[in-house]
Amino acid sequence: MKLYFSGNSPYARRPRMAIRQFGLTDQVEEVDAAPLNAPDNVLKNYGPGGKVPGLLTDTGAFLCETLVILNYLDDASGGKLYPAAGEARDFAMQVEGLASLLMESLFYRARENRRDPSEQSPGYIESEGERSTRCYDALEGLVDQFADPVNMAHLSVVASLGYADWRHPGDEWRNNRPKLTTWYDKMMQQPASAETKPIF
Repeated sequence: MKLYFSGNSPYARRPRMAIRQFGLTDQVEEVDAAPLNAPDNVLKNYGPGGKVPGLLTDTGAFLCETLVILNYLDDASGGKLYPAAGEARDFAMQVEGLASLLMESLFYRARENRRDPSEQSPGYIESEGERSTRCYDALEGLVDQFADPVNMAHLSVVASLGYADWRHPGDEWRNNRPKLTTWYDKMMQQPASAETKPIF
């Protein structure tokens, strides 16, 4: 398999972390597809999306969208990415959904901020900032339940918070969220997190 990525994509970081954390490095080759806007970018050979992450399977199928790829990698790992069943799996799905919601909010706000000021919507930026804050607060309220072993939901939270540090340092998500801060700092000591940290 080949995973196409760009170094600072928070969406691509999630499967890259999974590959390292769950022993898939011998099954998946990582291919840096940057710059994505190049006219001859390799991703254009595989479909209309032209974005990362993208997973080329051993059967020749090209998968896009992060959660689809993570589901495929879960199968490839023999079910290592998530708890097998029951309350633990439901909670992991809850947390990963929240991490995805936060990442989406951060991404949309970052994209709006990069538009020409004359085209920006201050109201949209404000509403997405409020949504991000609600996500940070929800994670602070849940982090005490983040039990070992590490699963994909935990890694998705790390990717989202790392993206917040890069694109939205003014959020200061650590303020008044001591439990989430302590947990995040501990997670960043793990190779899967440290080796995929965005450079900014």
